[in-house]
Amino acid sequence: MSTREPDLVAEHPAPLPDASAQASAATYRQRWAVETMRVAPHDHLLEIGCGRGVAVSLVAGRLGTGRIVAIDRAATMARLAAERNASHIRSGRAEIRCAEFESVGLPDRYFTKIFAVNVNLFWLGAAARHIDRMRNLLAPEGRLYVFGERPPSGHPMANLTSTERLLRDHGFATSRSMDVRGQGRVLTCVTATPSR
Repeated sequence: MSTREPDLVAEHPAPLPDASAQASAATYRQRWAVETMRVAPHDHLLEIGCGRGVAVSLVAGRLGTGRIVAIDRAATMARLAAERNASHIRSGRAEIRCAEFESVGLPDRYFTKIFAVNVNLFWLGAAARHIDRMRNLLAPEGRLYVFGERPPSGHPMANLTSTERLLRDHGFATSRSMDVRGQGRVLTCVTATPSR
């Protein structure tokens, strides 16, 4: 895999909300995700839907010989993530790509951890294909982490249960974890390992 900075086009990116409450919420969510995954210095990680690259920064700061590849289909988000993580990209610990998960070139059986935070990857009609691809990308003993954040009115338990059922139906063993933070936001994680 190349460590070059991505060629991203965003002459006039759309303005992004810059409320400190949103930034604080994202930072807490990303920190919780990284802590939940117990990132090790030798891990090879794939983040699907990296947004502004907050989790990439947190993960890359923990890596020694490991590496994180982060993808986002939005050019503006990939550009912002690459800007935020320029030093990690230069060091070879991070790579940011503007790409769709379905078509991005990635090595099979390479990633010790694959994760997505608030990404609706499984609910867009190609769930079986996406899950099969993730299984092929995971290294032996690798883990998949699907994180979500919902208000109590957003049915966080229903989403958690649906994700678990979907992954179990496709041959993964699952476990779950949750955290409730201020303002009643519920953070959830389904951790999955291939069982067949």
